[in-house]
Amino acid sequence: MNILITGATTSQAYQLERLMSPEDDIILADVEELPSFLLKSKRFVKISYGLSDSYAHELLTLCLDQDIKEVYPIRKAEIIALASARQLFEEYGILVLVPDLTELYRWAMKCQPGKIKIVREETGRGVFLLDGEETFIFAVEND
Repeated sequence: MNILITGATTSQAYQLERLMSPEDDIILADVEELPSFLLKSKRFVKISYGLSDSYAHELLTLCLDQDIKEVYPIRKAEIIALASARQLFEEYGILVLVPDLTELYRWAMKCQPGKIKIVREETGRGVFLLDGEETFIFAVEND
């Protein structure tokens, strides 16, 4: 299965990648500049900024072109944008691992050492950081 993880210039993207099945094909994308030698590989892709008006549609086009079935956004702006567009992606059979927009604002977003939990259910979907008794959405700041 093809999986897209954003934040390719962050260590958190690779931390998340290690949780995926070895059979999965991982594509890493980022809004930040990536070295040209990485972009020549099909494994790395440059994407637009998460706050761009066209972000969700551009990402959907990428997912359809690359036959991506799951998307793991880890930058805060991307999480917010894709929470709004979750239903659009689902219409094309693409699972976006973010909470529904109505649930999103009940969660704090944080990136620190801790256990990462992936929830694929309809309610409570997302990538979460478990830190002691607290749970956060696993996210990195936009630069």
